[in-house]
Amino acid sequence: MTKYIKKSKEDKKKEMDQIIENLQNGVKEVFTSENYLNYLKFFSQFHNYSFNNVIMILMQYPIASRVASFKTWNKLGLKVKKGSKGIKVLVPIPYSYIKEEAVTDEFNQVKYDRDGNKVIEQTEVKGLTFRLGNVFDISQVEGEIPSLINELKDNPKGLDKAIESLIASSDVPINYDDTLNSNTAYGYYDLNEKAIYIRPDLNSMHMFKTLIHEKAHSMLHNKDQNKYTREEAEVQAESTAFVVCNCLGFDTSEYSFGYIASWSENKDLKELKVSLKVIADTSNEILNWIEETTELRGVDNNLNNMKEVI
Repeated sequence: MTKYIKKSKEDKKKEMDQIIENLQNGVKEVFTSENYLNYLKFFSQFHNYSFNNVIMILMQYPIASRVASFKTWNKLGLKVKKGSKGIKVLVPIPYSYIKEEAVTDEFNQVKYDRDGNKVIEQTEVKGLTFRLGNVFDISQVEGEIPSLINELKDNPKGLDKAIESLIASSDVPINYDDTLNSNTAYGYYDLNEKAIYIRPDLNSMHMFKTLIHEKAHSMLHNKDQNKYTREEAEVQAESTAFVVCNCLGFDTSEYSFGYIASWSENKDLKELKVSLKVIADTSNEILNWIEETTELRGVDNNLNNMKEVI
């Protein structure tokens, strides 16, 4: 057996800082790839939704990731699958009209012109009203869609057992959803039920990473919080999953770098930079839960196996 040596707080912080630096550098490299240019061209045509609309979308369709109108999908050369149910959103309708008011003086007395008529001032009033509209998620359409991510295929020895222990011990219910597949999602956090759902046919490495991603969502993002944009929330969740996995000796860069790049508005990684403390604190909390619940331990150097306590 390999002896597990508990790390000091200083060593843990150095390791965390190095992993986060690797994360930032890895995501930056994605931005220089040809795949990113194709991806950017495709998704630059999507609309950014308000916080309230994002909550509406996720409460109706928890696995939603990218949504657009029927018309937009057609414009992109993709077809909404027959029988797909629309997701309701609030569509802003701008309006304007000319308002006429009598001009008053400093004593609030109405002014008159030389002919004895009231002096009238016209101003344009602008505003917004809303109506319900339908959008459809990317999982509800057919056609070739650019992607920056690759499913993780590894099955590290013993990781299945660790996943079972985490599912059994989680304060947030974690369930398998048999309806999820390669055309939908790997997992999701249900805002209504406050429960995590994971695709059951994933290899253990991707299942573990997905569990951590959704666990981070359950800790940081719910319908009662509006601190973060959808982009920030996704970057925080996947960055946490990357950090936790790397601290345990598992490399998820093949998936995580592209995923984080896809949710970053531009190459300055604003969403990641403003979230570094949140990511570090959440990662530490999840790592403590994993170490208390399973035999998984933080790794020394680049040893990619599990440590056992003797």
